[in-house]
Amino acid sequence: MTFNISMHRSWWREHGPGCIRRVVRPSAPGILDDYSYVSVTGCIIDFQYLEVIHSAIQILLSLIGFVYACYVISIFMEEEDSLLCICPISRASYSRKDYSIS
Repeated sequence: MTFNISMHRSWWREHGPGCIRRVVRPSAPGILDDYSYVSVTGCIIDFQYLEVIHSAIQILLSLIGFVYACYVISIFMEEEDSLLCICPISRASYSRKDYSIS
C-alpha cells in the first residue's frame, strides 16, 4: 500500500479490474528500465480504493483468526480442566512416600 507517499508504484494501479496497461520505454539510454512510464486506462475502481479495500479485508481476516485462536485455546483449557475431574485418584493421595528410589 503506497498512498503515493513513496516513489514506488502500487501494484493495484497497474493490475486493477478492467485496467488496460501500456508500457512506454524511456528513450534516453542512461535511464533504468524500472522507471519506465506506464499508462493505465479503463480502470473500474481507482487504485486507492482498491488498496483500502484490500487492507480492510486483511484486517478483518486477522481479527477473525485471532478470535478463532482464542476460542481454540479456551476449548483446550476446558478439556485440560475436565481431565482432572475424571481421574479416579485425586492429587491429594499422591505423596513422596508412595515412590521409593531403592
